[in-house]
Amino acid sequence: VLMDEGGGLTMSDSGKAVEARWAVESEVELRNFKPFHREHGVELTPVVEKMSKSVGNVVTPDAVISELGADSLRLYEMFMGPLEQFKPWQSAGIQGARRFLDRVHAIATRPLDEAPMTEETAKRIHRMVQIVTEHIEALRFNTALSRMMETAKHLNGFERPPREAVEKLVLCLSPLAPHLCEELWEILGHEPSIADAEWPSYDPKYCVDETVQIAVEVNGRVRGRIETARDASERVARELALSEPNVLKFTEGKSVRKFVYVPGRIVNVIVG
Repeated sequence: VLMDEGGGLTMSDSGKAVEARWAVESEVELRNFKPFHREHGVELTPVVEKMSKSVGNVVTPDAVISELGADSLRLYEMFMGPLEQFKPWQSAGIQGARRFLDRVHAIATRPLDEAPMTEETAKRIHRMVQIVTEHIEALRFNTALSRMMETAKHLNGFERPPREAVEKLVLCLSPLAPHLCEELWEILGHEPSIADAEWPSYDPKYCVDETVQIAVEVNGRVRGRIETARDASERVARELALSEPNVLKFTEGKSVRKFVYVPGRIVNVIVG
């Protein structure tokens, strides 16, 4: 399609005048990752526009809910990104939200392990509760959901998931997917409504990273980073810092006049 001098559009091969039209999502198909009109076979130009009846790109919530459920629609909207930003709508993305909900349902309806969680699972679960609590309060629903998805993936590897872990996941998810979580809460043997249940707590001792990244300064300028235990001794920090390849470039052949180490925060090497 070519544009003539008057701003009109014509077919490049026949010269026939054509008119630009909007295509709705159901009329579009991908061919080699490019959008084409399903019926006419013409390649389309993607344009991002606000939903509007005039361009035919309005998505009716009722149609989505009848096919995939209200929880799927709600989760997709929360997962699209920060609330204050504009986000492109893709109906296919709702399928990802539905798959996540199906995974949570499958996990919660398996035979559960009543034994205490392992150390690794406890760290994941308590860290999830902390992040979800803080991020929901800050209206950062997308990052809260990301953490719950990671947790569900971990629990999906258990033939008998720990009951405590499953219940905390369902409770954390309930504000964003109330219909599914209400059902799962009853299946897990609880009553009354999950809306009346106490919000899950977390133990701060499980939320502290065992290792940290520390910047290494040479004569006051950051020259590298090392990863070490949070409470590593000065001897260990010194060995790691002075053997870090990029730091070595600025210390090799020079004498270390002073070594300053603040555990868990920074290393400063003074050379001359």
